[in-house]
Amino acid sequence: MEIMSSRKFATGIVFVSVISLIFGSAIFHIPSLYNQAYAQSQTSNHPNILVIMGDDFGFSDIGSFGSEISTPNLDALANEGKVLSNYHTSPVCSPARVSFLTGVDNHIGGIGTMYENIAPNQEGKPGYETYINNRTVTIAEMLRDADYDTLFSGKWHLSGKGWTNGTTPYDRGFEDVFVLLESGSQHFNGDPYYAGGHNTFVSNDTQVPRPDNGTFSNELYTNIMLDKIKSHQDNSKPLFMYLSFQVAHSPFQAPAEIIKKYDGVYDIGYDKIREQRFEKQKQLGFWPADMKLPEKLPASPAWDSLSPDDKEIKAKTLAAHAAMIEDMDTNVGKVIKHLKDIGQYDNTLIIFTSDNGSSEPIDMKNLSPLPVAEANKFFELYNNSLANIGNADSLVNYGAWGAGAAVSPLSYFKTTQGEGGTRSPLVIKLPGTSNQSAPEIIDAFVHVNDLTPTMVDYAGAKHPGATYNGHNVHPFMGKSLKSLLEGKVEQVYADDEPVSQEMFNNTAVWMGNWKAVRNFQPVGDGQWHLFNLTADVGENTDLSNQNPEILKKLISDYEKFAKDVGVIAPTGSIEAFQTVGEKAD
Repeated sequence: MEIMSSRKFATGIVFVSVISLIFGSAIFHIPSLYNQAYAQSQTSNHPNILVIMGDDFGFSDIGSFGSEISTPNLDALANEGKVLSNYHTSPVCSPARVSFLTGVDNHIGGIGTMYENIAPNQEGKPGYETYINNRTVTIAEMLRDADYDTLFSGKWHLSGKGWTNGTTPYDRGFEDVFVLLESGSQHFNGDPYYAGGHNTFVSNDTQVPRPDNGTFSNELYTNIMLDKIKSHQDNSKPLFMYLSFQVAHSPFQAPAEIIKKYDGVYDIGYDKIREQRFEKQKQLGFWPADMKLPEKLPASPAWDSLSPDDKEIKAKTLAAHAAMIEDMDTNVGKVIKHLKDIGQYDNTLIIFTSDNGSSEPIDMKNLSPLPVAEANKFFELYNNSLANIGNADSLVNYGAWGAGAAVSPLSYFKTTQGEGGTRSPLVIKLPGTSNQSAPEIIDAFVHVNDLTPTMVDYAGAKHPGATYNGHNVHPFMGKSLKSLLEGKVEQVYADDEPVSQEMFNNTAVWMGNWKAVRNFQPVGDGQWHLFNLTADVGENTDLSNQNPEILKKLISDYEKFAKDVGVIAPTGSIEAFQTVGEKAD
């Protein structure tokens, strides 16, 4: 797919958050004259909004970002819209999701750290509730108040331990809900994916069992979303549709027939895949044609150094991961087709993105908080033989070695403040008919805090101000991207305007071309480093010694941010992270 590299941005927006796989059979619908009339009656000033939220996608995991994985429906959205190549988010799930849905920093929103990883010195402190708090207003609340119908199907992960009063989507503005409250489950059923885990499924305000065990998660969430759209589409109200998939989160499971399609694709190895994705990105216009592939950090064993058996296992694991994503894309296509059938596609703002970058950097066995012997006993229930990888009774992921290819050409991965953990794919299709022949790349810095203000702007809604439902609430910390998307400005952040974030005591500040970053575990030395991302997107060359004043300023900016939002560095965070890992995001 060819992508225009001009910085001309069209009007309108369509937000698509990652869509889950659809239930069962394909759905066919012939638009009636009534539906056409209904579509014409909807005001173009209040578009539908569809958010498709993916889970743990690497920067290069879809076709319009350079992938070999088949994602024709997401690529078609990109072809009609905008590809934002410099979008940054939190390096783990729930903090990113609270910012995405509220427009404020995760510490303000109540998830200064994840429920699964809270340190003793953080417990009970403001901003560390580990669930969405009342200092925020969600996009669903603001759009519901602006007379939208608000629909949600998929993963939530903003209720702390799973069921915390007042924190479910139904409590926070979504009127028609089917969700998984926790970080994830297995994809063909509702079983936990790590020893000691538990899962809670909720329909509106009622806990329910996961329906139809055996249905793949993408299909489950997509079919439920389609049912919800059909039940609301004749209400003469615009729709806010939040489709939040579990894919491509661990464990890597997918329909066997799709995994089969990737037989042989990954036999060339993860190093070659990383190279090929980078070369495709250059063709698409992401990087200068003469740019060299950055060094991958941290380094993985060279593919050619692996044993034949290890190569086979890793290639099959990559195939299962690819199949998950292709299947999700197919289900996204079902939702797009339905919107077209009822005459609402052109009047829909669609966003596709991922909560964070890539997957957890540790093996499935190490995701459990339980003692090793107990965790191993759980893991032994599954068949991870070569022939069975990706099936419903397997539990595999790829840890750090696969993330290098997924985030090409970036370095690092989920949990870190490296670009690989914080830069996710973002595609936005604006409302209205597009006459583009190819996507337009926007390479300006944008942040997860910006997406709720953008949706509010396009919906003609508003933030309620200082209070909401009797609680003091925080104003937006992000900015509307509408002027950027419509080509009225070339950037929304000034070159001297810092944007900071923190998670697990890993910290980052972006300002113009500069980035100051400090990572502890699972990689990093706990020291601040400075990079010029325009010249060094792979974060290979530390410029701290050459530019001490810039680094000093960015550290000062971070310290002010940390005070303002109430960052509490976790006591013993390095040791805890080494032994426990990211247990459940």
